[in-house]
Amino acid sequence: MDIDSNRNARPKKVQNAVTILYITLGIGIVRAVIEASANAEMAGVGFFMFITLVLVALIMFLIAMIGRGRNWARITCLVLFLLGLLPSILALIRSFTLSPISGVLEMVQVVLTIVALVLLFQQDSSAWFRTKAAVT
Repeated sequence: MDIDSNRNARPKKVQNAVTILYITLGIGIVRAVIEASANAEMAGVGFFMFITLVLVALIMFLIAMIGRGRNWARITCLVLFLLGLLPSILALIRSFTLSPISGVLEMVQVVLTIVALVLLFQQDSSAWFRTKAAVT
């Protein structure tokens, strides 16, 4: 393997972050199923399913773009997480009310997302994103 391809290889921290983000997405899908009846009561089954599918597709797209080294996706993920952090406190309380399992899963999601974001913004990860931006 030559030096250029080694430099362009995705760092282990980015690989781990992408894996963690996919795991959090899976946890979110499980939570959506657990909370489906309560959410469908508030908004209707069709609307709830539509919103869930759109959000899953959007998150999958962002994770895939992060995995491809798109810096805008990494920053978008961080901004969306920070914007959703405060409202997630109310959602967490609601999750525990609906189902303690769902509440625990949401707490796990938040912690795992923080871990993934920390990995994505460490020095070697940031350097790789800069390299990928220079190439594209």
